[in-house]
Amino acid sequence: MTVSENRPNLPPSSRVLTLVGLILILTFFLDFLVRLTSPQLANAEIQLTLLNDLIDRGVIPLIGLSLIYAGFWFHLYTKPPLSADSHNGKELRAAWQDPKFWTFVFASLLGLMFLLIIPFHYAKTGEVIQKALDQVESEWTRNKATIDQQLNQVKLEEQEWQSILKDPTQLEQRLQNPQLPPQQKAALTQLKTNPQLLKQSADARIKQLQQQQTQAAGQLADAEKRKSEVVSRAEGERSLTRLRAGIRSILLAIAFASIGWTGLRDSSN
Repeated sequence: MTVSENRPNLPPSSRVLTLVGLILILTFFLDFLVRLTSPQLANAEIQLTLLNDLIDRGVIPLIGLSLIYAGFWFHLYTKPPLSADSHNGKELRAAWQDPKFWTFVFASLLGLMFLLIIPFHYAKTGEVIQKALDQVESEWTRNKATIDQQLNQVKLEEQEWQSILKDPTQLEQRLQNPQLPPQQKAALTQLKTNPQLLKQSADARIKQLQQQQTQAAGQLADAEKRKSEVVSRAEGERSLTRLRAGIRSILLAIAFASIGWTGLRDSSN
């Protein structure tokens, strides 16, 4: 009994493994080729999502190549031993004419691709996070400007009332202001005739204005605190996303390179 008679008859298994591996690889790349035609691809957030999905689903072509590699091995295992003449003829055959050679070259190129993804992902993550931080900064600037404007108005009104308390004759100047609302003008006219009531009203209004200043300062402090929290979360998310993507890309690159280099080495033997 020869060695080939002891080997199991597995050619169908090798074809199934190769076919399934090819389907996994094709579905992976077809999906991303379709997504590359998206009109929103110029958006940095869409690009980052695409890179994240590419890394997360990189195990699919890895499994496909592993199945193809296993299919090649099964096929080689079930082949009858080569004669000396056929072995010499195989050695004369160019490497680029062997489909296995291109399969392992493709695996090596995939490993290189996942290495090159790392700097692109790093840059896009920084761009997206920085855009979000710029929006937070812009919103904070608008809110601060609004609060500062309100605070300045309150301080100006407080200074007016302080001046009126020191010199009641200045009440007349305020009454002559054409922009003064009619109801407020009527109330100030009534206070003009009663100095005691004027002092009580001025004291109450100053106290109210001081409370408004305290509230505005508190709102400003709360806004600053919220801004710091958002910035801190964004910075942490940026570092975590980069670290996660970098580790996964390196592991995928090592796995693809291992398949490619091992296959090329075995093919040359």
